Amino acid sequence: MANRKKVTIEDVAKKAGVGIATVSRALNNQGGISAATKAKIVQVIEEMGFTPNTSAQSLKIRQTYQIALAVPDIRNAIIPDIAWSVEQAAKQHGYRVVQINTLGNARLELETLREIKKLHVDGLVMMPLAYPKQLESLINQTGMPISVINYSKRLGADLRADVVGLSRQEGRLVMEHLKQIGRTRIAYAGAPKDKIEERYFAYEQSLPHVDVSLVYFGEDFSFETGRQAANYFYSLKHMPDAIYAVNDMVAIGIVNRFKELGVRVPEDVAIAGIDNNLWSTVTTPQITSVSIMGSEVGRLAAELLLKRIQSAGATEYERVEFEPRLIVRESSVAANYYTRP
Repeated sequence: MANRKKVTIEDVAKKAGVGIATVSRALNNQGGISAATKAKIVQVIEEMGFTPNTSAQSLKIRQTYQIALAVPDIRNAIIPDIAWSVEQAAKQHGYRVVQINTLGNARLELETLREIKKLHVDGLVMMPLAYPKQLESLINQTGMPISVINYSKRLGADLRADVVGLSRQEGRLVMEHLKQIGRTRIAYAGAPKDKIEERYFAYEQSLPHVDVSLVYFGEDFSFETGRQAANYFYSLKHMPDAIYAVNDMVAIGIVNRFKELGVRVPEDVAIAGIDNNLWSTVTTPQITSVSIMGSEVGRLAAELLLKRIQSAGATEYERVEFEPRLIVRESSVAANYYTRP
């Protein structure tokens, strides 16, 4: 008589409609799954006659059911949206998230990759900012599932990681908008030029020539950088009539300081930023911004990572791009703009 095919943990997971990690949690009486899901898995195990392989089961126990999330700066208002989405996706699969703050520093980004295995995690979602030259080679050498949240950088086709980002340059949307509403003396306020440099290049490439007096590079992406930028532009003999801010927090800092200086927004100066974080909608005036789809990007990056962990890396690496969206608000157009026929 022919031998009956041995039922595997993969067979149980498929019939129960859950991931392999979830079946493993049920077998090892670990948390992270609901009572209903556990009962369903137990029922499928009994129906299929599954007997855990003790040696294989011990290997499963070595899984930590944790993933790491490396972000540039938790103080940046868009990061909590991304972190929240990553955490929620992880929870749905019974995973916890360990967060790392790289400060957008090249050394720390590389150190994260070199030291990641010491954190005892099963995978890494990484949001680089500095993009040091060795970044891609180190990603390829880690031997760990990695998902990259990528804004603006062109990454190599041989990168051994899933990548989620944007389909086009978000800064171009800002510049197109400011020119479309008739502003001609457009300034740029940003962090150091080597940080998200593509956002500055979008400014540079959108103008026939750049007036360097209208470019302000601050120290970071903060509210205070915005206030300092406002002071600088206010000191000019001829102020700009529009400002493209590298992100919303810089834009909000500019608006805040201009109020104190008596500069009207948008009547005197139109302002637009990037990120579309919560604070852009609760300021007065509300901030025109480009949504970089932070929540959606974070969620998908986590889901691709978990899929790779649970399938033992069997699938091809994915490249997914979201479409950035310009959201026009009061900081760049007068109130009557919304009521025009």
